[in-house]
Amino acid sequence: MKTLVLLVCLTLAGVACRAEDCHLVQTQVADEVPMHGPVDKATVYVLLCPDHRVYVFRAFDSHEMEEIVKHFPRGTVLHYDGNALIASPKQAEIDKLKAFCKSKGITLELTPTS
Repeated sequence: MKTLVLLVCLTLAGVACRAEDCHLVQTQVADEVPMHGPVDKATVYVLLCPDHRVYVFRAFDSHEMEEIVKHFPRGTVLHYDGNALIASPKQAEIDKLKAFCKSKGITLELTPTS
């Protein structure tokens, strides 16, 4: 019984150590920002992983983004860092990504923009 308890504790400690914080940053491609008019096409979402890998996405809730996020360890916190100067993603897109993260044991935290 003591061996089983020790094994469970070591497993939980290993899972807790693997959980990381990641950031999804909303920004724009500088050389695509037009002088006048809409800037939607210049908006990108940059996923910064703890192992220094960087992924750039044009769509907030893309399938490609989910393919990367689904491999994050359970307990990971994904921080969405929006930009107050750029239009936020639609609430439905945020809700979809939040539900996907929750189904994988990942927490999506939204950083307030001012």
